Amino acid sequence: MSEESLNKLNSLPPSYNALKNKEYLKEIQNLDKFYQDNYQKLCEEIDEGLHQSWQDPNFDDRNWPEISLSETWNEKYTFPGTLWLRKRLQIPDRFIGKEGELRFGTMTDADVIYVNGNKIGNTGYKYPPRNYKISKLRKSFTIAIRLKIYNAPGGITHSKPHILLFGENRLDLNYGWKIRRSSTLPERHKEYFINYEPTGLYNGMIATLQKLKFAAILWYQGESDAGSPQNYGPRFRELIESWRKLFKQPNLPFLYVQLPNCDTEKDADWARLREEQKEVLKISRTAMVVTIGDGEDDDLHPLNKKDVAHKLLNAYHNVKLFPNGYCIGPLAKEAIQAKRNVIILSFETFGKKFNVEKNKDFELFQGGHSYKVRDYRQVEEQIILELPATLSLQPDAKVRYNWSNAPQAFIWNEEGYPASPFGLNIQ
Repeated sequence: MSEESLNKLNSLPPSYNALKNKEYLKEIQNLDKFYQDNYQKLCEEIDEGLHQSWQDPNFDDRNWPEISLSETWNEKYTFPGTLWLRKRLQIPDRFIGKEGELRFGTMTDADVIYVNGNKIGNTGYKYPPRNYKISKLRKSFTIAIRLKIYNAPGGITHSKPHILLFGENRLDLNYGWKIRRSSTLPERHKEYFINYEPTGLYNGMIATLQKLKFAAILWYQGESDAGSPQNYGPRFRELIESWRKLFKQPNLPFLYVQLPNCDTEKDADWARLREEQKEVLKISRTAMVVTIGDGEDDDLHPLNKKDVAHKLLNAYHNVKLFPNGYCIGPLAKEAIQAKRNVIILSFETFGKKFNVEKNKDFELFQGGHSYKVRDYRQVEEQIILELPATLSLQPDAKVRYNWSNAPQAFIWNEEGYPASPFGLNIQ
């Protein structure tokens, strides 16, 4: 967002004016570069495995402990420093000479992969999947992984597949790994990016586009705000309105992706952030894509972008038909207490029928406690909840659906799109 927008929201930090001083910025960047360079230099200098060539296929690792890639590792292997893992493989004769591909999922933080002592690939940060090709498979060979952990907990994501692919065949690589720590380090400070300072991305990437015209804006963000989701809604609304003003397109369609399921960010409140994202539907020509089920519980950056793209296309086609805010799935509007223990949930369905699966759990949340509600039925575009007779509603009572970081949908419309998660005050 621009300086004007952040000032309007009272969100400019006290240090903001100092950021306009080029000498000050240069000094910060130089100090960060000095720190980051020296941290990496230290990584190399104290790595016993690097100096003793632990990637060598003939290296004797018989006395190393053994570990599985599919299990949660002991804490001694997850704190900062460098780990080495080694595994010897034998493959069927019919695959000798053919191309193979190692797939290890994601790792925290950086890795170098060797096959028979030769480096075949490396990745410098934790998010990308580790897919490395082997040009010509041998009967037997040794894989070595040099894993650098910058911030705990590190390691190899245990819930991802760890396989060797050759054609249509796959070989499980989960078991039989030798492991040894070769260095211990302090946690690394995050790299400093000037563009992440207030107005940095706006001035560098948005303001420069002001003379262009757009058919629509597609927005997929929120993960980095889920640690403090309060007031995300008003800030998001200001962003949209300020961009429309900048581009001189007051009716520019703005299509956005609600956060998917993800269980890696334990300290973040994704449910609350999703609720804040719905605030934007109060602005005309906006549309929200629900992606519960399209995420990966063990990955902040899910690979399935194709289904998300199809949903955005659906939103683009419908935002003009429903100019007052469109959601591709059923959108809960209100929860009304009809009788002492009967709650009626009403939905906006945007002309699509929907259904709710049986034997699932809604949630009544009140007084800091959560209660499961399994007695419900659907009547057209409403869901009727019947609470246990022993429960009395309190003034702060809410009905929640899929209120967690990594929920599983059970309300769907006829196109197979899930309902948006919700937390509604009971009226």
